[in-house]
Amino acid sequence: MAGNDATGKFFEALNESSDALIDAVRAANDRGHRVSTAIIESAQEGQREAVELAKKWLGAPFDIAGFYSTLVESATRTQGRALEVTRQWFGEMADAQKETREVLQRVFKANREANQATADVARGVFSRAGEVVQSTGVGDGIRAASRTAELTAEQS
Repeated sequence: MAGNDATGKFFEALNESSDALIDAVRAANDRGHRVSTAIIESAQEGQREAVELAKKWLGAPFDIAGFYSTLVESATRTQGRALEVTRQWFGEMADAQKETREVLQRVFKANREANQATADVARGVFSRAGEVVQSTGVGDGIRAASRTAELTAEQS
């Protein structure tokens, strides 16, 4: 019965490790989507500003002062959007660092538990093998091996 418990712990640890990695992929996907959306929205806003700038120039081609003022305002807004996207990207990278640390901790913990479960199963198998060898006598190795296999099958 102890073998079944350790085997169950082993597979639970494998699932936990896999879940941690899948969660990391999901988080990276969400992060990439947020940054991509910010870039697309910034590009769309820049395109609209460029159209408005062209309209203003076509509406009054000789109003150089007004056009220059609008051009400076548009450039300022463009720089602001670029800084905002960069700020968001740095924020996402900081979140990624924190999430990566958490995922690695989960994976290491799951691997430690899997290793412990493997050691428990091995200890149980060798213990049963030793008991069978002792109970059957040292000279009868074939009978000991078949008895060990029977005991292992019964406990699984």
